[in-house]
Amino acid sequence: MYMKTIAIFSAFYPPHVGGVESYVYYLSKELERAGYRVIIVTSNEEKIQSVEDEGNVRIIRLPIFKIFSQRFPLPKKNKEFKHLMSLLDSESIDHIIVNTRFHLTSMVGAKYGYTHHIKVSLIEHGSNHLTVDHKLFDLLGEKVEHALTWRIKKYVFDYYGVSRAASKWIEHFKVKSSGEWYNSIDVNQQTPTREKQKLFTFSYAGRIIKQKGIENVLDAYSKLQSEYPNMQLIIAGEGNQKEELEKKYKDNKSIRFLGRIEKKEVLNLLAKSDVFLYPPIWPEGLPSSILEAGLLRTPVITTAQGGITEIIQDQSNGLLVKEDSNSLYQAMKELLMHENLRSELGNSLHRTVEDKFSWRSTANKVISDISK
Repeated sequence: MYMKTIAIFSAFYPPHVGGVESYVYYLSKELERAGYRVIIVTSNEEKIQSVEDEGNVRIIRLPIFKIFSQRFPLPKKNKEFKHLMSLLDSESIDHIIVNTRFHLTSMVGAKYGYTHHIKVSLIEHGSNHLTVDHKLFDLLGEKVEHALTWRIKKYVFDYYGVSRAASKWIEHFKVKSSGEWYNSIDVNQQTPTREKQKLFTFSYAGRIIKQKGIENVLDAYSKLQSEYPNMQLIIAGEGNQKEELEKKYKDNKSIRFLGRIEKKEVLNLLAKSDVFLYPPIWPEGLPSSILEAGLLRTPVITTAQGGITEIIQDQSNGLLVKEDSNSLYQAMKELLMHENLRSELGNSLHRTVEDKFSWRSTANKVISDISK
């Protein structure tokens, strides 16, 4: 029986930790379960094995330059790069999927598909321009993003968003989405048992950058902890604000910065958390961490940014707050004081995730769309 092959290009892939990485990993596993051969082409940011086979999933890691490697990897088109790309020529690739418009890994994949007469689909993961919180650099970044999008449009056949917000966003680039390939979660994966901690536990997992609202998290927690000291805040992730914030809160022993942790450890953290905090102040696609919290029945406090409202309905399966520390503080206090509400919101979010955001549903949609 002929096994169809899909090549997926992504700037990052595990062990690198992030939302797009998780998306590509779980989608590839579900496509494999559906009988497809999958080839992942990504960046070798960790400088590990260049070619790796896991069942019917092959991972090819391209060499990159060190500069900007953690946010914007630049492919190093040397002899090794050419050799690794030549491995694709021996595969009978039926379809190519590229992730995000502005990563050059996506450009490599889109151009490869175009020159080899293979249809290319692009997945949009965001719902606004990238930002580094610097007016001049952000303006320059927007121009670069538009230029890269204009270029990649020449090679792409159709476009999809990880949420309706992402699909709406790409209209900004005069691109029409063909629908949604939702960010999802493996609802059948083995999950840790919820553990009650001695201290009431708030947690955050994500990049430690201003756009994620991490300063509001720390401000709100500090205010609440001055009133109710029997609690702790555990923060997982890396980012350009981590060192600064660690220094600022070094004397508060109830705040712990874990740094980068593996996906399994994120689930363990959520299982130990009474409330998960994820209050971005900048538009999101559809955050994996909120889906993971739902899988663990952990109640969530978040903001109505981007695709988040496609998961969270205020007071029904989570709490939506404004993008300021006082609103976050009030919501944290409400959940701290009401155990029944925490349980209701956590259970309701769990049902939402199981019903609407399974990888099997997303993979079936991908298969249906690329087969048309």
